[in-house]
Amino acid sequence: MKLSYNWLKEYIDIRLSPEKLGELLTMAGLCVDSIHKKGNDSVLEIEITSNRPDWLSYIGVAREVGALTGKRLKIPNNVAVSCGSSQSRRGGVNGNSKATIRIEEKKLCPRYTARIIRNVKVGESPKWLKERLEAVGLRSVNNIVDITNFCLFETGEPLHAFDLDKLGGRSIIVRRASKGEKIKTIDGIERILDNDMLVIADDKSPVAVAGVMGGLYTEVSPQTKNILLEAAYFDPISIRRTSRRLALSTDSSYRFERRVDMGNIVRASDRAAQLILELAEGAAGEFIDMGKEEKVLKDIDLRLDRLNKIIGVAVSPSRAKSILTSLGLKVKPLSKNIVRLSPPGFRHDLQNEIDIIEEVARIYGYENIPETIPPVLEPGNRLSPDAVIDKNIRGILVNLGLSEIITYSLLSRKTVELARSSGDNVISIKNPISNEQEVMRPALVAGMLGSIRWNINRRSKDLKLFELGQTYFKEGDNSFIEKKCLAIGVTGQLYDGWIGHPRGVTLFDLKGIIEALFAQMGIKHVSVKEAINPVFSPASCACISVKDDAVGIMGQVDPKILRDFDIKETVYAAQIDCARLMRHISLEKKFRESPKFPSVIRDISIVADKNISNADIVSLIKETAGNILKDAEIVDRYSGGQIPEGKIGLTYRLEYQDPNRTLQDSDVQAIHSRIINALENNLGAKLR
Repeated sequence: MKLSYNWLKEYIDIRLSPEKLGELLTMAGLCVDSIHKKGNDSVLEIEITSNRPDWLSYIGVAREVGALTGKRLKIPNNVAVSCGSSQSRRGGVNGNSKATIRIEEKKLCPRYTARIIRNVKVGESPKWLKERLEAVGLRSVNNIVDITNFCLFETGEPLHAFDLDKLGGRSIIVRRASKGEKIKTIDGIERILDNDMLVIADDKSPVAVAGVMGGLYTEVSPQTKNILLEAAYFDPISIRRTSRRLALSTDSSYRFERRVDMGNIVRASDRAAQLILELAEGAAGEFIDMGKEEKVLKDIDLRLDRLNKIIGVAVSPSRAKSILTSLGLKVKPLSKNIVRLSPPGFRHDLQNEIDIIEEVARIYGYENIPETIPPVLEPGNRLSPDAVIDKNIRGILVNLGLSEIITYSLLSRKTVELARSSGDNVISIKNPISNEQEVMRPALVAGMLGSIRWNINRRSKDLKLFELGQTYFKEGDNSFIEKKCLAIGVTGQLYDGWIGHPRGVTLFDLKGIIEALFAQMGIKHVSVKEAINPVFSPASCACISVKDDAVGIMGQVDPKILRDFDIKETVYAAQIDCARLMRHISLEKKFRESPKFPSVIRDISIVADKNISNADIVSLIKETAGNILKDAEIVDRYSGGQIPEGKIGLTYRLEYQDPNRTLQDSDVQAIHSRIINALENNLGAKLR
């Protein structure tokens, strides 16, 4: 925003040079980018942060200067408005002015005021008014338009003047535009509207794009005699959306987007009316005020001892109260240490105690706060249980050779459908930024496949990836669930060391990663059973369970899904529900002495039906052997000419150990024979 030094002096007694003023404002957070001379004036280019719309007015900046220098703010008194706010009424129709006001979209326009001024003389603006507008980069149009622009910069409230006699039915209707409706704005461009845009209309058609720009037909011209002066509050989101869709940004829309002060509407209208009566010789008519009154912001309690602790210096209570009062806050002492503050309507950014503390520090001056070395404290290393588990999972998987990926939580609907993760429980974004961010991900598989494709396209085909992230679901109409999941994906070649040979990864490599992870997380009684899931190939899909609690799913990704993702490699993936897994994790470290007696290793090779799962065989072996069996694992799986149709050859390695004595061959043989008999009687397996 351009700030005229001479214009600013009308509201505050400044004794500083423009350069010193710029330095003072910059140190207080109101950044002055440059200062340049313009005749006998200096113009400061200032950068306004989006949370401080009150700085978009001369009075707002003057208030800051007053707080910084201790000078008193000089706000012009509104006088000589004979039928102004003193005779205003809250209604929609005035018989004398024959003006009708109707608000159809009260959420988008919670307050609207209209002031009738008759018999104005539209003409050239006086020199002082032209100079003020030229200083901020505006050209003079006529005295009425110039006054509305002047008041916009002075008060921060956008105003618009309509030619009352050109309003159809002398009506103002605040409504949504119809789709395809057109309006020619005052810049002479015809614009096509849609039904998400708010317009000001008469009884025939739109006469202004609300909060953005007025229409050409009802603009004030030299022939105008009667005007309707608009001052209102429009929804910031609605104005921002309209401005972007029309590619039209104005001084008015810029302020409405950042929220104007609802309590300033009447004061700004009074100020403009006063100037119109002085410079255009008009006669004040009815003032119509519709909608909500000024919104009262919540009070904030400030603890003075906490103020000094946070700032690091002792600011006296009187100094703190003086700073806050100069910023427009009402101060009410509650006790010796606590004051209650009521923020003004133009300070929506003040919501918590820390916001108040920041204001005091800013005006007190950061440069006045001494630099001190903070005390050295022992760092706190305590992490929440969830954070500890996340850290351990990441560490274990990285040590197993996997790389972590982080993918977007928002995906396109097409991507979710291709990954077969769509359904009634998918959460859709009502106003997505782009087509690539239409829904919240219900699973991690789509993001995993996207990362695999991205790497393969860059000739990195041997991948072992994992992601620990949130998934999102809808339950009913208004209930939403956020769930943390772990996804693992492997593809390409696996290298077994420098003396080995590369081979393609298999489902068992993925299973081995999961088992190693579970073992190091203290998870026991893990089983894997055949399952069906649309993401995975029916012939290679398994449910991961812990003590009969299903915690995840794994398998070979369906080739059709891979084709849809343009992936030509075989991919194995798993997704694990971390919330369910948490029930079974035990991070307690338990130590046991090394075994005193040796173990005995025996292999057993059998031929079994293909439909018998490994989990069933291992479970039967452990149940039959009892506590003397230390471990049982599959070491070979064979199918060929020597194996009958519908059968499979399996080799298991069994380790026996007794903690109290050395096992004899006869002891092992007896148990081994029992296991063979159990496999034959219960599962129909035969020795190979």
